[in-house]
Amino acid sequence: MPETTNLLEAIETQPAVDQAINSQQAVDTLKRIEGELNIEMIERSDAIRAILIALITRQHGVFLGPPGTGKSWLVTKLARRIATIGQNGNGLKTFVRLITKTTQPEELFGPVSIAALKNDQFKRVVTNMLPEAELAFLDEVFKGSSAILNTLLTIMNEREFDNGIDRLPVPLISLFAASNEMPQGEDLNAMWDRLVLRVMVDYTTESGFARLIRTAVAPILTTTLTKAELLAIQNTVRQVSIPSGTYGAIETLRKDLQRKGIIVSDRRWQWATTLLQGQAVLEGRAAVEEDDLMILKEALWSAPEQRSEIGRMAARLANPLNAKAVELSDQVESAFSAFTEAQSNASNKTEQMNSAVETNVKIKDVLEKLDRLRQQADAQGRPTARIDRVVEEVTTKQQEVCKVILG
Repeated sequence: MPETTNLLEAIETQPAVDQAINSQQAVDTLKRIEGELNIEMIERSDAIRAILIALITRQHGVFLGPPGTGKSWLVTKLARRIATIGQNGNGLKTFVRLITKTTQPEELFGPVSIAALKNDQFKRVVTNMLPEAELAFLDEVFKGSSAILNTLLTIMNEREFDNGIDRLPVPLISLFAASNEMPQGEDLNAMWDRLVLRVMVDYTTESGFARLIRTAVAPILTTTLTKAELLAIQNTVRQVSIPSGTYGAIETLRKDLQRKGIIVSDRRWQWATTLLQGQAVLEGRAAVEEDDLMILKEALWSAPEQRSEIGRMAARLANPLNAKAVELSDQVESAFSAFTEAQSNASNKTEQMNSAVETNVKIKDVLEKLDRLRQQADAQGRPTARIDRVVEEVTTKQQEVCKVILG
């Protein structure tokens, strides 16, 4: 594993976006925002990390899950945290729309200009519409017409908008989409491919719900990041180095995925390297390490069932101890799913209790193995953050099982 370079030292040797901006302090501010969002939004750490990485790498993403899981809330909360001078913290210029099968192009890109028509020109009035947005959120994007989707592709990929005979640059940083279901049909493949980060979002667990309803009375933390600071971070991301060993790991991962029948476009692999750089910055490093490969489980899958497999492959390449932790997490997930089903199908409380006790024994065994993994990581000088995260997730499931045991 390459030696980690101090992020601040590396930044100070790079061309600054603005001499007045301290890039290290900007990154620290963004990390503080991440922590505050995790307090406000329960069990959304993966989605929050994904949206921050998309923002600092200028990539796009999609949230997939049932309605009411906070997908649009997350985007708008983040937008308000990015303050431009003179906006008093109101945030990035944001555009939000729910798309239906009957949504017309003018609802996103602006009405046709009557004045232009009088001069035999076709132009749209884009004031306060998507072409002027810095951050966009489109709910149920896959229901858009071909006219809408084709225009979006140019805006997302080239950051340009065709307004009549003029092709205009747009200020878009990131576009986030949401859907209650996976895209259906080959006509959506191009849009699906451009959504680099793909995050599954579900309702909170029982223990998470207990914390969720208490956030309504929790103090609201409102750390903000200026647009100049955001630009400084984006510049820092571009300067993060990717060692040859990490490139080798990416090549190995591609071969492993192909053997499993998981095909990823060349374009997505290129975008994936920027995600690794963004992950490294948020982890406080100026060089990518193999552990950063774990973010790719949010980017390389096409079918939901592939996500866990990609996570395991990435973990094996990144850190064998992390790989074991991921496998143990999958075991608990399987046991917990069986427990949930057993609780629903049980004919009496005795059967429910037996199922809970059996599941708790399995989880306790996994927690003991995770503790040993953490001790090994400490002894080898390896980071333990990922193992700690798995322990937290497993412990949360154990608490829900124990509720049944304790009555």
